[in-house]
Amino acid sequence: MSLAEWLTYLETLHPAEIELGLERVSAVADKLNLDFSSTTVITVAGTNGKGSTSSFLESLLLSAGKRTGRYSSPHLLQYNERISINGSNIDDSSLCQAFSRIEKARENTSLTYFEFGTLAALLIFAETKLDYIILEVGLGGRLDAVNIIDADLAIITNIALDHTEWLGETREKIAFEKAGVIRQDKPVIFGEKNIPESLITRVKHLHAQLYLLGREFDWHNSDKHWVWQGRDSDYKQYSLEVKVDSPSLFNFFPSNAALAMQAMLLLGFETSGENLAIGLGQAKLAGRFQIFDRGYPLVLDVAHNPHAAEHLAESMKRYFPLKTVRIVIAMLSDKDIGQTLRRLQEISCSWYVASLENSRGSQAKILYNELQISAHNTVSEFRSVREAFHKAEQDMQANEVLLVTGSFYTVAAVLELI
Repeated sequence: MSLAEWLTYLETLHPAEIELGLERVSAVADKLNLDFSSTTVITVAGTNGKGSTSSFLESLLLSAGKRTGRYSSPHLLQYNERISINGSNIDDSSLCQAFSRIEKARENTSLTYFEFGTLAALLIFAETKLDYIILEVGLGGRLDAVNIIDADLAIITNIALDHTEWLGETREKIAFEKAGVIRQDKPVIFGEKNIPESLITRVKHLHAQLYLLGREFDWHNSDKHWVWQGRDSDYKQYSLEVKVDSPSLFNFFPSNAALAMQAMLLLGFETSGENLAIGLGQAKLAGRFQIFDRGYPLVLDVAHNPHAAEHLAESMKRYFPLKTVRIVIAMLSDKDIGQTLRRLQEISCSWYVASLENSRGSQAKILYNELQISAHNTVSEFRSVREAFHKAEQDMQANEVLLVTGSFYTVAAVLELI
């Protein structure tokens, strides 16, 4: 079967799109005899910033001459984006071979689309000579498929309300789920100063070593420089100063760069080398404050919850302080649409709200009604992201910027057009 045929087939294997739990995926993994004893495993969990943190870490490890594998989800345009070997997307043939072996090994065990793909990534990584693998959690942590592999180092970027129907309706409950990636006597890095009690309890129970933002490591901007400091496993302090003089992923996600730098320190790398500063600047990730010049600035960002939308609004104000912003947005129906829109209202002059062509997609009318309640700017409704984007482009004036956001699916639809 071709890769497209395999992916269509995988969608038919399980009655539910999401079913948290490790029993089924562990049973199949055991048959594959996966061995990571000679590879260092870093698991990245958190509500937002997993992708950029993983990308920073991958870029830093590559700049240090290490062989890396990175697994992430979801993808934007091609499934191959989910599995990266030494910074390059996996090829179709390798994916198809991995899928075929998993299909034989699973026998009658039912796997979700995500579980099947996770096993494919792990199988490819296990059979490639790699120094480090970075596993990005798909949903939660404790019961996510990547958690069948023990992490030598866990990173939890932040804790905010999202996926509440699966993870719980409070920050403490969500933190409990995400803390499931922590392992006995192993280090864990947490990217917020406000740490939930449930995470602290998990750390103490496992005698893990906690590295907390604002305590063991921190960062700040100084003129045109980004300054980071952290402590290694012996509590020795290190620092790095990086000149920031051009738009890059690094400019907009400095807090996630700080997480990756702290990880490098705990992995035993010196943090004073010029190659690390270069590695930070070279990190790339599609759909995360990705800027295109189309005669006007076009910004694509997959922000899809209030926490991410707030960070996005701050980045827009910082990078485009004198420009008027038009927003094309479509969202999934299971997200906090009202609060996400409110976080973006202060930066928008015109809204182009669209229905999302997805089984979980929200209708444009829902977003339109939310904005009509409190918006004092223009709101237009469209049947698709394609229609909304074309209309927004037609309306663009001098000194304006167009932002496309709300979902991976929204950004993917526009990437296909440009």
